[in-house]
Amino acid sequence: MKRVFILLLITLILAFITGILGFFYIFNHEIREKREVKLSLRIERGTSLKEIVEILHRKGVIERPEFLYYWARYWGIKPKAGCYRIEGNLSPEELLRELEREAPCLKSFTVPPGSNVFLLDSLLAQRGICRKGEIVELSQNRKFLEKLQIPALDGYLFPDTYFINEKDGCKKAVKVAVSRFKEIVLPLFESYSPPPKVRKALKNPDLNQIITVASIVEKETSIPEERPLIAAVIYNRLIRGMKLQCDPTVIYALELKGKRVKRLTYKDLETPSPFNTYYTAGLPPAPICNPSLESVKAALYPADVDYLYFVATGKGGHVFSRSYNQHLKNVEKLRKWRRKNGS
Repeated sequence: MKRVFILLLITLILAFITGILGFFYIFNHEIREKREVKLSLRIERGTSLKEIVEILHRKGVIERPEFLYYWARYWGIKPKAGCYRIEGNLSPEELLRELEREAPCLKSFTVPPGSNVFLLDSLLAQRGICRKGEIVELSQNRKFLEKLQIPALDGYLFPDTYFINEKDGCKKAVKVAVSRFKEIVLPLFESYSPPPKVRKALKNPDLNQIITVASIVEKETSIPEERPLIAAVIYNRLIRGMKLQCDPTVIYALELKGKRVKRLTYKDLETPSPFNTYYTAGLPPAPICNPSLESVKAALYPADVDYLYFVATGKGGHVFSRSYNQHLKNVEKLRKWRRKNGS
């Protein structure tokens, strides 16, 4: 009887030890087994550890939230508020430690090529980054522009997509885009030697003049191979003392006066403004939009051609000419095409 009791006791002890070992194996397996993780998670301030592991469980990242919870409690792991995007082969332990690094919550905005402060004012207000009218106000704030060391906002907000902390506001968004401009565009001027055409047109060209030319190029065409040609037309006309007569400058001059137009009239061309190149000779005093890098390069290095005129074909692109008579013929072709196609 005594022998039976001892055998029973040994069996119970072995079963207990086996159970303990089995539990720790399962526990260790659950905490440290790596698995493929693709997770986007926002943790609000004040969210408890227990709530976080439950969220991870609902997202299918962990199987036994209670194991991870007690393990994290034991090791003092404290996930922080933030917005996390985690991908990779991670264990629940590694995943929870990733949540300790306090990733900021970001919001994005885009500066499209060819955009100006009026368009950006609308776009950034829609994104909740600026209040309506704020970008336009900042563009007129001389102290703000002086701090950024730029003459204007238009032309100096580099076209790109940006991410900023969601707590940041409009000024931060502008500063980020201006910093990108300085990072990408300014190095182009460090060893820049202007071609003869640029030097003849602008004498000693400065950054603002080049970016102004680039902004007109950007608004006149979206076709890469046309950019250097249009830049050449601008410089050729400046060299000869001809007015540039570029429609986008008239549109910009009207926008500065609070007027939006879909199609220009002859009366619009007479709008008094230093930006209206039908009314004022020479370059506008500042850029009319934020040009792409390709347009900036075209302004730096125009094509070696003697064209003085260009007009849209109506089918996409432009046709270029050296003489006014040929230009008039090209304009008439465009009018016929428009009449034929009802545009």
